[in-house]
Amino acid sequence: MKHLIAVFLTMCSSVLAESYSLGDITVTESFSYPTNGRSSAGYFTLTNDGPADVLMDVTADFPRVMMHQSLMQDGVMTMKHHMMVEVPAQGELEFAPGGYHVMFMGLSDRWTGGDEIEASLQFKNAGTLDIKFTVTERP
Repeated sequence: MKHLIAVFLTMCSSVLAESYSLGDITVTESFSYPTNGRSSAGYFTLTNDGPADVLMDVTADFPRVMMHQSLMQDGVMTMKHHMMVEVPAQGELEFAPGGYHVMFMGLSDRWTGGDEIEASLQFKNAGTLDIKFTVTERP
């Protein structure tokens, strides 16, 4: 019975923690929060098991999609636009609240928990990786 429960829990966690891979690049924990206006942000963890690469662009079916980084400057939180983001060799890069994130702007529909937002990540060396951001409720 213990083995059956362990198998069941492993299956459930793998469904909840979908990952996407392309060569040495793996993306996990891709999520977004429900929208409260005409924009939202997307987050994920990117693991690179190979040589350095560059995330050149993120595209999705919205009027504007951009990579930003939240920074605290002189006591004020600001966002800096990035045309590309370095992906370290044998390293990890986190797009998370308060740091790097993908901005989806010009949204016409509200996103609610359980929605899946399709996007493509374009890497300089690895190529294009299609992923989905799962909309989850804010903690």
